[in-house]
Amino acid sequence: MDLMNLKPTSDTVEVLLVHPSSLESLTNKDGSEMSITVYAPHTKEYKAVMHEHTNKRIAKASKRKASNFSAEELEADTIDLLARTTADWDITYDGKKPKMTVALCKEVYTQLFWIKDQIEEALADSVDFTKA
Repeated sequence: MDLMNLKPTSDTVEVLLVHPSSLESLTNKDGSEMSITVYAPHTKEYKAVMHEHTNKRIAKASKRKASNFSAEELEADTIDLLARTTADWDITYDGKKPKMTVALCKEVYTQLFWIKDQIEEALADSVDFTKA
């Protein structure tokens, strides 16, 4: 076994969105599958945002001599991380195929919480990145 065979072969993870109840693929009007592409956890893009969040927590904890983080802060950080590490998308939202922006990602991931869950699950399952 060569360890290089276990090196990631892609820097992104494509998430094909499914209906939160029926698990049927969601499609755009043109028949294409709705998808969101995010940077994988091993990438510099993902790590930069993660390091920024961690550094803010460390600074806050060192000032207070205790780590007091609310659930709301942790949820906001998760939404921010996913929004800032979204590379692209092909979705229909509010009757349109919108251009992907960080602000719109935050709106979508907050209002449609199940999308955030699907992205997090895909990132956790992204161990399929290795060569066969």
